[in-house]
Amino acid sequence: MKPLVARDPFRIGVVAIVCGALLGLVVLVLSVANFGTTSYTAVLEHTAGLRKGEDVQVHGVSVGRVTGIELVDKQVMVSFVVDDGIDLGSETSAEVKVSTLLGTHYLQVDPQGSGSLADDEIPLERTSVPYNLQDVLEGGTENLQALDAETLADALTAVSETLSASTGDIGPALQGVARLSEVVTTRSSQVGALLKSARSVADQLSDSSDDIVGLMEQTNLVVAEVTARREAIHRLLVETTGLSDALTAIVTQTREDLKPALQDINLALSSLNEEDEALKKVLDVMAPAVRYVANATGNGPYVDLFAHDPAFPADDQLCAMGSC
Repeated sequence: MKPLVARDPFRIGVVAIVCGALLGLVVLVLSVANFGTTSYTAVLEHTAGLRKGEDVQVHGVSVGRVTGIELVDKQVMVSFVVDDGIDLGSETSAEVKVSTLLGTHYLQVDPQGSGSLADDEIPLERTSVPYNLQDVLEGGTENLQALDAETLADALTAVSETLSASTGDIGPALQGVARLSEVVTTRSSQVGALLKSARSVADQLSDSSDDIVGLMEQTNLVVAEVTARREAIHRLLVETTGLSDALTAIVTQTREDLKPALQDINLALSSLNEEDEALKKVLDVMAPAVRYVANATGNGPYVDLFAHDPAFPADDQLCAMGSC
């Protein structure tokens, strides 16, 4: 049996420290190294609050992170990585956007164009940053300096006095605003649907603008034709009214002359009726005589006459006596 060898605590501690250092180094390398990603650079006018480690999004999906921010020749160079499956074309653009009200941001990348991104860099003309408070303060400094302090103080005093006088009305007004805000919040989905419907109607009207213009032109033609027909009908009514007035005047002027003439016409009609009756009787009487004349002259250009003389026997009697 081998005797136990005493372990050196110093050596054990050194080995443990070296192993821990190597493990930390491996963790650091793994955290810094970008496996399965591609590095790009974007040139910004300013950082707009963007910080290292914040997300890089494409169409609202996180596909990478910001790896570095540095100032180069008065321009901000933002380094970022995206997943290898994301292809950034030659017209790719980038924009810094605010993620939350607490001040977090993200880099919105919009892949566009064909081919690949030149030098893996998005130039300044295709990047944008949000409008921040510093720009507002710098732009409003001159306007604030131009204000008259005394006039502003008097205005604020007047506002304060007015608010003090209407303290009882401010509370209900604020409550009304709060209720209105609640209604708008609860009906946000309906308002959104209404706005979408309004947008659909606007798009439909825009698409049908040519048809609407054509319909309006046809309507103008119809209105013009109706107007012309109305004027023609108006002229016809005016002329008819004039003719009616003229006839009325003629009848009024010739009323005394027409009465005797109408009476004479009635007498003439009565005489003609009497003559018609007489002629009818004549025709009734003449009909048999005319029929006999037609029978007598119907055999040729002569007239058949029959005269019975008792001295001469008839033909049938002659035949009976044997003289046929």
